[in-house]
Amino acid sequence: FSNSSQASYIVAHDVVDERLRQVKGSMSRVGFVPNGSGDSSDRDVYAAERGNVTIEIMNSSTLEASCLEFDAVLVDAPCSSSGVLRRRPSQRWEITQQEVFAQLPYLQLSILEKAASFVRKGGRLIYSTCSVLDVENDGVVDEFERTRAFSNLGFSRWDFGLDEANDKSSTCNYAHGKHTVTMLPTE
Repeated sequence: FSNSSQASYIVAHDVVDERLRQVKGSMSRVGFVPNGSGDSSDRDVYAAERGNVTIEIMNSSTLEASCLEFDAVLVDAPCSSSGVLRRRPSQRWEITQQEVFAQLPYLQLSILEKAASFVRKGGRLIYSTCSVLDVENDGVVDEFERTRAFSNLGFSRWDFGLDEANDKSSTCNYAHGKHTVTMLPTE
């Protein structure tokens, strides 16, 4: 945590209740305690034991009704998991070509468009997957750049500034796509 007196407010959201339950279970382990200001069962609020950070966990209906805007929104989109097949080898047989090339990109784009509505003017929208497939990364971002959400909300591409990052001392290799950066371990 920084010593800054400026408060940080983070909202955790997922459409899968089990994942939100796991986040709640991890809060005390990482130094957050319930602060009791959640006003319903749809919201849980945690404050940092040190520092000036608040994390609120919200379900979909509460988040959509909130009219909140954020400096940054991170979309960790559901994907084919092609980048983590080593850890999840069964995924190779559980996902179909139809899902990877038709259903997932459509879902990812719809999530990205929805998330864009929560970014304040001048803010950042960050899209993340654990996939190494172009159709789920550059392909989705290409499509997003053609949407009204992209043009109406004034988004622009972000220069990651990682050109010098592939030095020998780095623990990751970086590969650049048209709009993306892929980080892979150096092992």
